[in-house]
Amino acid sequence: MAISLQHAGEFTVALANQLLAEALGDAITAVQVTPLGEGVGLMSSIGRAVLTLASGKSTSVVVKVIAQTENVSISKQLNFYANEIDFYRYLSPLCPIRSPKCYFADIDPETQDFLLILEDLGAAAAGDQLKGCDEALMLQGFEKAAQLHGRFWGKTDQYPWLRYQNVPEVNQFRQDVVFRPGVAPTLAAFPEYFTGDLADVVTQIGENFVSIFERAMSGTQTVIHGDYRIDNMLLPEVDGEIEIVAVDWQNTTGGRGPHDIAYFSSQSCGPEMRGATEMAALRRYHEILLDEGVKDYSFDQCLEDFRVNLMITMITPIAIIGTMDSGNERGVELGRVILERGLSSLIAMDCGSLLKELKLG
Repeated sequence: MAISLQHAGEFTVALANQLLAEALGDAITAVQVTPLGEGVGLMSSIGRAVLTLASGKSTSVVVKVIAQTENVSISKQLNFYANEIDFYRYLSPLCPIRSPKCYFADIDPETQDFLLILEDLGAAAAGDQLKGCDEALMLQGFEKAAQLHGRFWGKTDQYPWLRYQNVPEVNQFRQDVVFRPGVAPTLAAFPEYFTGDLADVVTQIGENFVSIFERAMSGTQTVIHGDYRIDNMLLPEVDGEIEIVAVDWQNTTGGRGPHDIAYFSSQSCGPEMRGATEMAALRRYHEILLDEGVKDYSFDQCLEDFRVNLMITMITPIAIIGTMDSGNERGVELGRVILERGLSSLIAMDCGSLLKELKLG
């Protein structure tokens, strides 16, 4: 029987000893769980468990369980919880992007209730999407993604447990339940951001989301993070340099590589990063893919894939603002910030023109 919890606060001394005492090499005498971060648990509930050990020392771990908001039904429909459990069970040791050490991962296949216990790298290292990133971090984000995608490019069939982004019924769910219903509330909430023809562009993306998504995910598949943004990164300093540690692998699937960098750029990088800075990072991404052995993939194709994927990444601000429970004030502000950034990406990469070229009707 799977071991899962409804609330991080249900992580007791008895359960901690059952799951962690051997790995820690000491008995646990007390557990204190507090919520981890504000506005970071849109799709899951996360807590920091401080463990008092029999030796008198203390340590801490991160405990992750299902969301305690209306978002739980969307998370289960999109297999978010199963995806992350599978990543830590099977893929994390092979992944070139560092992720927290996993102490325990289990899920109930029927209810999708789960329990994930991870290494705690400390609050000081947490990325902040509201602050965004500088040019150096943007470049590292593109480089790390290229290493991940290059490692698994064309090899996803070696992992039979891996789910894929491009699933017809899930695509329809994204369009009809997540994107379309959120467009009008988003336009009403922030009309000042929809300059020029942006309102029409975003509406057309929503109306044709299934077709655009299928195009965005077409071609050779690789393993993608799927929710690759600053809030899902820890940024510890290693040998004097900031190193990206990726967390929240809930949308990890087979998909098209440029999706991750389109998502990262449009969600985590401000309008000042558009133009030459973004294009240089994209060229570096493509160079690393070639260095990793990717064949028959031109930069022009990479650029077009990037532009198409920018369109479908608009689902995130639309969902946060117009469809889902934003969680708290930070969640509301996050929706506003990534909406502004996402729209700036559509403008910079002239996605409105590309939308017409795709001839979606």
